[in-house]
Amino acid sequence: MPSDLLRPTERAAVIILKANAALLDIVAKASIDPVSEAPDWPFVRLDGTQSIPAGRGCTARAEVSFMLHSFAKPRYVDDDPAGAMIETAKDHAGRLNSAVVEAIHNHAFTVEGRRYRFIVRSSRLMRDGAEADAWHGIASVVARAFQG
Repeated sequence: MPSDLLRPTERAAVIILKANAALLDIVAKASIDPVSEAPDWPFVRLDGTQSIPAGRGCTARAEVSFMLHSFAKPRYVDDDPAGAMIETAKDHAGRLNSAVVEAIHNHAFTVEGRRYRFIVRSSRLMRDGAEADAWHGIASVVARAFQG
Protein backbone atom coordinates (compact mmCIF):
# COMPACT_ATOMS: atom_id res chain seq x y z
CA MET A 1 0.00 0.00 0.00
CA PRO A 2 1.38 3.43 -0.88
CA SER A 3 1.80 5.64 2.15
CA ASP A 4 1.96 8.90 0.21
CA LEU A 5 -1.45 8.30 -1.47
CA LEU A 6 -0.36 10.58 -4.31
CA ARG A 7 -1.59 8.56 -7.30
CA PRO A 8 -4.75 7.29 -5.60
CA THR A 9 -5.68 10.91 -4.76
CA GLU A 10 -5.06 12.02 -8.36
CA ARG A 11 -7.23 9.17 -9.64
CA ALA A 12 -9.97 10.00 -7.13
CA ALA A 13 -10.01 13.66 -8.19
CA VAL A 14 -10.32 12.70 -11.87
CA ILE A 15 -13.11 10.20 -11.12
CA ILE A 16 -14.98 12.89 -9.15
CA LEU A 17 -14.61 15.47 -11.93
CA LYS A 18 -15.70 13.00 -14.62
CA ALA A 19 -18.85 12.22 -12.61
CA ASN A 20 -19.96 15.85 -12.25
CA ALA A 21 -22.90 16.57 -14.57
CA ALA A 22 -22.52 20.37 -14.50
CA LEU A 23 -18.86 20.11 -15.50
CA LEU A 24 -19.70 17.61 -18.26
CA ASP A 25 -22.09 20.19 -19.72
CA ILE A 26 -18.99 22.29 -20.51
CA VAL A 27 -16.24 19.77 -21.23
CA ALA A 28 -16.23 16.23 -22.64
CA LYS A 29 -15.42 13.47 -20.17
CA ALA A 30 -12.46 12.40 -22.35
CA SER A 31 -11.07 15.95 -22.06
CA ILE A 32 -10.78 15.77 -18.28
CA ASP A 33 -7.14 14.89 -17.56
CA PRO A 34 -6.74 13.61 -21.13
CA VAL A 35 -4.00 11.17 -22.09
CA SER A 36 -3.35 12.92 -25.41
CA GLU A 37 -0.76 15.68 -25.61
CA ALA A 38 -3.10 17.51 -28.03
CA PRO A 39 -6.56 17.14 -26.45
CA ASP A 40 -9.80 18.53 -27.79
CA TRP A 41 -10.67 22.00 -26.47
CA PRO A 42 -11.83 22.81 -23.86
CA PHE A 43 -9.93 20.55 -21.48
CA VAL A 44 -8.86 20.14 -17.84
CA ARG A 45 -5.50 18.78 -16.64
CA LEU A 46 -4.37 17.73 -13.18
CA ASP A 47 -0.75 18.71 -12.53
CA GLY A 48 1.92 19.46 -9.93
CA THR A 49 0.94 16.87 -7.33
CA GLN A 50 2.75 16.88 -4.00
CA SER A 51 2.11 14.67 -0.99
CA ILE A 52 2.95 14.95 2.70
CA PRO A 53 2.45 11.37 3.93
CA ALA A 54 1.63 10.27 7.46
CA GLY A 55 1.15 6.78 8.85
CA ARG A 56 1.81 3.51 7.06
CA GLY A 57 -0.13 0.53 5.76
CA CYS A 58 -3.71 0.46 7.00
CA THR A 59 -3.25 3.81 8.83
CA ALA A 60 -1.78 5.60 5.79
CA ARG A 61 -3.02 9.12 5.28
CA ALA A 62 -1.68 12.17 3.47
CA GLU A 63 -2.20 15.80 2.66
CA VAL A 64 -2.00 15.98 -1.13
CA SER A 65 -1.88 19.22 -3.09
CA PHE A 66 -2.28 19.64 -6.84
CA MET A 67 -3.52 22.05 -9.47
CA LEU A 68 -6.43 21.70 -11.84
CA HIS A 69 -5.74 23.60 -15.07
CA SER A 70 -8.71 24.52 -17.30
CA PHE A 71 -8.13 25.61 -20.90
CA ALA A 72 -10.71 27.16 -23.22
CA LYS A 73 -10.99 29.07 -26.47
CA PRO A 74 -13.85 31.23 -27.75
CA ARG A 75 -17.09 29.52 -28.72
CA TYR A 76 -18.74 30.24 -32.08
CA VAL A 77 -22.09 29.49 -33.69
CA ASP A 78 -21.84 26.01 -35.27
CA ASP A 79 -18.20 25.81 -34.04
CA ASP A 80 -17.20 27.92 -37.05
CA PRO A 81 -14.59 30.62 -36.20
CA ALA A 82 -15.85 32.57 -39.23
CA GLY A 83 -19.30 32.79 -37.60
CA ALA A 84 -20.61 34.82 -34.71
CA MET A 85 -18.90 34.45 -31.32
CA ILE A 86 -21.16 33.01 -28.62
CA GLU A 87 -18.68 33.31 -25.75
CA THR A 88 -15.23 34.85 -25.39
CA ALA A 89 -12.29 32.64 -24.43
CA LYS A 90 -12.02 34.45 -21.09
CA ASP A 91 -15.71 33.87 -20.30
CA HIS A 92 -15.52 30.24 -21.45
CA ALA A 93 -12.40 29.54 -19.36
CA GLY A 94 -13.93 31.34 -16.38
CA ARG A 95 -17.12 29.29 -16.61
CA LEU A 96 -15.09 26.08 -16.95
CA ASN A 97 -12.81 26.97 -14.03
CA SER A 98 -15.83 27.82 -11.86
CA ALA A 99 -17.40 24.44 -12.71
CA VAL A 100 -14.17 22.64 -11.77
CA VAL A 101 -14.06 24.50 -8.44
CA GLU A 102 -17.73 23.77 -7.75
CA ALA A 103 -17.28 20.08 -8.60
CA ILE A 104 -14.49 19.50 -6.10
CA HIS A 105 -14.40 22.27 -3.46
CA ASN A 106 -15.43 21.49 0.09
CA HIS A 107 -16.68 18.02 -0.73
CA ALA A 108 -15.88 14.69 0.89
CA PHE A 109 -15.88 11.52 -1.18
CA THR A 110 -15.17 7.85 -0.81
CA VAL A 111 -13.49 6.38 -3.90
CA GLU A 112 -12.33 2.75 -4.05
CA GLY A 113 -12.59 2.40 -0.26
CA ARG A 114 -10.52 5.49 0.56
CA ARG A 115 -11.85 8.73 2.00
CA TYR A 116 -10.95 12.12 0.53
CA ARG A 117 -11.76 15.70 1.43
CA PHE A 118 -10.96 18.36 -1.21
CA ILE A 119 -10.54 22.09 -0.56
CA VAL A 120 -9.78 24.68 -3.25
CA ARG A 121 -7.21 27.07 -1.75
CA SER A 122 -7.25 29.53 -4.61
CA SER A 123 -8.44 30.00 -8.14
CA ARG A 124 -7.13 32.23 -10.93
CA LEU A 125 -7.82 33.08 -14.54
CA MET A 126 -5.25 34.28 -17.08
CA ARG A 127 -4.48 34.47 -20.76
CA ASP A 128 -2.85 31.25 -21.99
CA GLY A 129 0.81 31.70 -22.85
CA ALA A 130 0.91 29.10 -25.63
CA GLU A 131 -2.31 29.89 -27.52
CA ALA A 132 -3.10 33.52 -28.43
CA ASP A 133 -6.87 32.95 -28.50
CA ALA A 134 -7.08 30.83 -25.32
CA TRP A 135 -7.54 31.44 -21.61
CA HIS A 136 -6.35 29.34 -18.69
CA GLY A 137 -7.95 28.79 -15.29
CA ILE A 138 -6.05 27.31 -12.35
CA ALA A 139 -7.54 25.89 -9.16
CA SER A 140 -5.08 25.07 -6.39
CA VAL A 141 -6.45 22.10 -4.44
CA VAL A 142 -5.53 20.46 -1.15
CA ALA A 143 -6.87 17.00 -0.38
CA ARG A 144 -6.84 15.05 2.82
CA ALA A 145 -6.63 11.37 1.96
CA PHE A 146 -7.23 8.49 4.35
CA GLN A 147 -6.48 4.84 3.67
CA GLY A 148 -9.80 3.43 4.71
